[in-house]
Amino acid sequence: MIICMCKVVCVTNRQLCQNDFLKQIEKVAAAKPEAIILREKDLTEEEYKKLATEVLEICSRYRVQCILHYFVEVAVELGAIAIHLPMAQLQKMTEEKKKHFEVIGASCHSLEEVKRAKALGCTYVTAGHVFETKCKEGVPPKGIPFLKEICEKMDIPVYALGGISADNAMQAYQAGAKGVCMMSEFMRAEHPEQLVGKVEAVEKRERYTLYAITNRQDASKETMYEQVKQAILGGATCIQLREKNVDAALFLEEAIALEKICHEAGVLLIINDNVDIAIKSGADGVHVGQDDGSVREIRKRTGEQFIIGVTAKTVDQAKQAYEEGADYLGVGACFASPTKTDAKRITVQQLREIVDSVPIPVVAIGGITKENMVRLKGVRLAGLALVSAVFGATDIAAETKELRHKIQQLFG
Repeated sequence: MIICMCKVVCVTNRQLCQNDFLKQIEKVAAAKPEAIILREKDLTEEEYKKLATEVLEICSRYRVQCILHYFVEVAVELGAIAIHLPMAQLQKMTEEKKKHFEVIGASCHSLEEVKRAKALGCTYVTAGHVFETKCKEGVPPKGIPFLKEICEKMDIPVYALGGISADNAMQAYQAGAKGVCMMSEFMRAEHPEQLVGKVEAVEKRERYTLYAITNRQDASKETMYEQVKQAILGGATCIQLREKNVDAALFLEEAIALEKICHEAGVLLIINDNVDIAIKSGADGVHVGQDDGSVREIRKRTGEQFIIGVTAKTVDQAKQAYEEGADYLGVGACFASPTKTDAKRITVQQLREIVDSVPIPVVAIGGITKENMVRLKGVRLAGLALVSAVFGATDIAAETKELRHKIQQLFG
């Protein structure tokens, strides 16, 4: 299964907290962000140690990762496994000290700093500030193009920082950020669980922006893996392995190989129809049709974190899939499809009605190309599922990049 260190991260600041700080940390931890960075560098080392001891205990109780900040000696003494540092502190850190930590992050403000942080052993970085923020009043934000350049050129996770809110988090994800860091919103939130829920909904929707489906007609066994790599390089956010006419042994072999490729890049892998292959390969989920078993029965076998997508062609089918616990829907065929010549077509109005009938992400599928996708504009889609438009291209990476840009323009 894919593991992201952080999707939404709380960065603390006692000065912004309107209530008792530790009570607020308890509320935040109960909301289950992926991590809490205890950033209180105005404290003395002893004061920080006392506070860190209490915050580590709270995070441990709620099984939320606590990342200590700045005070390396305190982190080592308390047995913390995660540390976040300004670049100046990171450069002073000895190799012996680094061995104490499984997670090392750094605050970076340029591509050069990110490259330096990686060379010094960072497992992730924060990049900012991306948007205007009162914490950096008078200092112009670096903007989305800055974040996008770093995400495109680096192969370690980059987390957006500075002025991030639930309303602009989508822009950070679309730029390639693996997660977002928030300070004031968490420190002032009366109900942090609502904030986490809003940001997670944004992140879940972004997963399906460009949903690329493999097709044996477009790729031989020898070239499929390289083609998937090229699609990911171009910006595919999700890969579905669809194999209708191969034996189980080869299907599993392919799924295991793609699991490695996808998860190294932080991209979802979905298996078409076959729940057993999805489970055995470590894929993130399965996509099933109306005749491939109920969502409830699949969920009993796979657990809550497993993604289940369902094909729906009517509002009733969509509602039933949602009520049973589907995570997303694939809806189509929107246009004539070269891969499913017998597929029943739906109109744009029918697609809109299905999308509006459920709160979960909906991906349109079926004969979609760079030229005709504009006809779906105005429908509240999470993304588009593409087969030949991606894997039938001569230059898959370049074509995928162009497709993703157009999808984001139309539906972002």
